[in-house]
Amino acid sequence: MTLGELKEKLRTIGKDTEDPFLETRVILSHLGFSPTFQIAEKDREVEKSVEEKAISLMEKRAGHWPMAYLTGEKEFWGLNFHVTPDVLIPRPDTETLVETAINLWKDNALKGDILDLCTGSGAIATALSVELDKDIHFSDLSPKALSVAEENYTRLTGRKAYKKEGDLLSPWKGKKFALIVSNPPYLTEKWCQEVSEEVKKEPKMALLGYGPEGLDIIERILDEAPGNLEKGGYLALECDWRQCNGIRERLVKKGYLGVNIVKDLRGLDRVVYGRYDG
Repeated sequence: MTLGELKEKLRTIGKDTEDPFLETRVILSHLGFSPTFQIAEKDREVEKSVEEKAISLMEKRAGHWPMAYLTGEKEFWGLNFHVTPDVLIPRPDTETLVETAINLWKDNALKGDILDLCTGSGAIATALSVELDKDIHFSDLSPKALSVAEENYTRLTGRKAYKKEGDLLSPWKGKKFALIVSNPPYLTEKWCQEVSEEVKKEPKMALLGYGPEGLDIIERILDEAPGNLEKGGYLALECDWRQCNGIRERLVKKGYLGVNIVKDLRGLDRVVYGRYDG
C-alpha cells in the first residue's frame, strides 16, 4: 500500500472523528512521516508493519481514545510531556494554575519549598521547576501516575525528583511548604457521566472529587494544608468554575487571608488561592 492509499484508508476509518484529515496527519507524523513527506511522497510504499500500526491507531481514535494516549505525548507550557492512560491529560486551563503559582511566588518574594499535590503527569511541578529554576516536591496516590511524573520531571528539568506516593498530604507529615498547588479531582459523579467519551477514557480517580458538590477531596486538602504550610504560605487550587465561590467561602471560614479567584483564558473562574498566617 502506498502512503497516499494509506492516508485515504485512515480518513475513511476516522470519518466520524472531528477532523479526519488532521487525525490522519497526526498519526502519520507520530509514525515518522513528516507533513511535508506525506504530501511529497504519496506514492512511496509503506511497510506492512507501519500500515497495520497506523490503522490500529486510527481505529482506536475512531473509538474515542484521546490522541494524547495514542501518541503518548501532550504539549503543556511549551514542554512535551509523556502521557499514558494512567494520568490525566494536561489541559490549557491548568496553565492558569501554573501562572498563578508563579505570580504568588514572585510577587510575595516567597522562599522555601513548593509542593504539587495530586501531580498526575507531573505537568505542574515540571513547569514550575522550569520557570522558577528550583526543585519542586510532588506526590500522588497512584504509583503508576507518580512513575510518569518522575520521568517527565527528570527528563525536562534535569533535576532530582523529590516525590512521594500517598494520600494527599499524609506522605508529607512534618514538612513545611511556602506554596502548595494542586489540580485535584473535583468532578461530581453526575459530571463524570456527562463528560465526553474521550474524557471517560481518562482515569476516574483523577476526575471524581466525591460528594454532592465534588468537593470532598478539596475539603480534605483545605483541612490538612495548614499542617504543611509555613506561616504566610499560600494554597492554590484548580477547580470547576461552578465551585470557585464555594471554595473561596470555605477558605475564608477556615482562616485563610487574601483569598482570591483567578479566571482562565476563556474568562471562567478556574483557580482559588489564599494565604495561611497560622
